[in-house]
Amino acid sequence: MSVALAPHQVGRPITLQVGNAICEIWPHIGGSIGRWSIGTQDMMRRASGYAVADNDPFGMASFPLLPYSNRIGDGVFEWRGVEHRIAVNTPNEPHALHGTGWLREWRVERHDDYSLLLHLRHEPDEQWPWAFSAWQEFVLAEQALTIRLSSQSLADADAPLAFGCHPYFDAQGAKLRFNAGLVWANGSDGLPAFSEAPTGEYDFTTTQPVSTRIIDNCYSEWSGKAVIAWANRPYSLMIEADFPAAVVYHPEGGDAFCFEPVPHINNALNMPDHPPQMPILSPSERHESEVRFIASV
Repeated sequence: MSVALAPHQVGRPITLQVGNAICEIWPHIGGSIGRWSIGTQDMMRRASGYAVADNDPFGMASFPLLPYSNRIGDGVFEWRGVEHRIAVNTPNEPHALHGTGWLREWRVERHDDYSLLLHLRHEPDEQWPWAFSAWQEFVLAEQALTIRLSSQSLADADAPLAFGCHPYFDAQGAKLRFNAGLVWANGSDGLPAFSEAPTGEYDFTTTQPVSTRIIDNCYSEWSGKAVIAWANRPYSLMIEADFPAAVVYHPEGGDAFCFEPVPHINNALNMPDHPPQMPILSPSERHESEVRFIASV
């Protein structure tokens, strides 16, 4: 799957560097990360030249999930008794996907050698009916990358507003470990159908290889910690976040996989009886969260 921003838009990355740690962020490609490396090891899947040339967030190292995560079934949901229809935003996908933040240019508010603050203001349109502002702050350290996510509702009534993170990691030789109470099984439409305790190929309670599994599922009751280790590479990676859910994605034959810290289950607006639900913000209310990626030898 590929999706591109305005094809003639031109921009350059902003590079953060601390010691031998480097992080490149592309504000005009959805506020995405293109690279995070420590020495010779890429800690996230590095953006391809094709992704940069095509302004394609799907080919980047990580992009933001805003104002919702994953899918909204057929782009239709009801909120406070009113049906909303939002535009389907990716080719060959019947559902609205990943929100609007990854498809917009972000504005630089502040940056120095080791940090960057980006801002995005959204006005109501065919992709989301409520106004909001959002900020991503990237802070680089010698063996860590922190992303602080902040959003503020600009709507005139209570409205859902979520903010998550969609990083990619090299699947070759990767092993993953995390704890979660439930995994959501998908129906034929790619939307969650029912939840159950993770077993078999969905169980990562003990360290498990990623490349042998085909998975695209949301986990709820996530503990907020996950560990990725690679064979024959110096650094492993701890992911910490103050989120109650996570999405794990590895397609058949994929050379990369995703572990996405998120604040709600997939298709949450159409499943109001199943937690965790999208955060609901009152007018002018602000919500903040943080994702930390910590490397260790």
